[in-house]
Amino acid sequence: MSAQANLETIMSPPASAVAPEPAPQPVKALDPPKQRLNILMVDDVPAKLTTHEAVLAELDENVIKASSGREALEYLLKQEFAVILLDVNMPEMDGFETARMIRQRPKFEHTPILFLTAYNTSDLDRLRAYDIGAADYLFLPIVPEVLKAKVRVFVQLARQKQIIEEQAEALTEHNRRQQEQIQTIQLLNEKLTSMNQELETFSYSVSHDLRSPLRAMQGYANLLLEDFKGKLAPEAEEFLNRISKAALRMDALIQDVLAYSRITKSEIPLSSIDIESLLRDLIRENRNITRTGARVKIINPLHPVIGHEPCLIQCFSNLLENSLKFVPAGTTPEITIRSDLRNGRARIWVEDNGIGIDPTHHSRLFTMFGRVHHEKSYEGTGMGLSIVKKAVERMAGTVGVESVLGHGSRFWIELAAADKAAK
Repeated sequence: MSAQANLETIMSPPASAVAPEPAPQPVKALDPPKQRLNILMVDDVPAKLTTHEAVLAELDENVIKASSGREALEYLLKQEFAVILLDVNMPEMDGFETARMIRQRPKFEHTPILFLTAYNTSDLDRLRAYDIGAADYLFLPIVPEVLKAKVRVFVQLARQKQIIEEQAEALTEHNRRQQEQIQTIQLLNEKLTSMNQELETFSYSVSHDLRSPLRAMQGYANLLLEDFKGKLAPEAEEFLNRISKAALRMDALIQDVLAYSRITKSEIPLSSIDIESLLRDLIRENRNITRTGARVKIINPLHPVIGHEPCLIQCFSNLLENSLKFVPAGTTPEITIRSDLRNGRARIWVEDNGIGIDPTHHSRLFTMFGRVHHEKSYEGTGMGLSIVKKAVERMAGTVGVESVLGHGSRFWIELAAADKAAK
């Protein structure tokens, strides 16, 4: 073994000799520092002031000394005091006169005053003191513990009064802010009501004033195609066909915007809905299912939910139309509808064998005009899934999708299960 290794062995203590590190101590929350209150002592004898100050030092408050009534009044102009210790016998202005002047100031009308005297006094003097508003009348020499106890009581009362005043002030401020918030909410509600009225007017205008010219455009284009068939140049017929199709797309977009607007602002009363019955009616009435030869399979049971029937019809109609539309060319659509229960909520799945959706585009699907495919490849307004999302949210539900490009899509709607299903 080398000398260096021997030295390291000698200098290193054995494992048993190494003291373990002390466990970290929890940090105690510090109480807010106590706000010290003022105590005023008034006496023309410095020795008495010093003695009383020493007795009251244990209270840990601010003790302020005044050698005359006039000096005491000067202090009272600048500060507040929890209690005043006032000597009766003083030159120029005695304790009674000083107390009377103190009481004339509303701010100190109820401040406790303890009269102290070293001379024999009559009952009349004590009555004068109490008539002025003295809290007590003490004779010297005073037992230190008695003086501390009496002063401590008044200090505690002053501190409680201070806390109550601060709480009252905070409550007043809170009420003021709350009132401001209420006024702001009322103002916003008024603006919202006005905006809703404007929206209703706009919706009426869109529904009637804008759709009428579109229908006229489409009608005239179709008339020209029929009446002048074979007489128009191929390019002219193509332009007329484009006008007709553009009018149809615009009309579909207007209808989708109106549907979104109605769902956003209309009342949505919720009730128990038999999803299986609703979907079977939709499938039976959907002409595109017959036209495409689609195979639709319902896996029972479909659990009933708490929802709004018109909204659910809109949601599942849009999901079914997407499943019929977004399939590869030459492929027969296959749609499977099923449901499951999750913590008192029913999730209804609509699964298809379509073209699928790249996961990077999932976040765009439920936004307004959130198209993933170009309209030349697949017709549509890009509003269908945003209408589904808004309708589901109005029913206190959620909507989502699981899909991979080339492997179909699985859309789901989750709502509160009806009591029958939740049991």
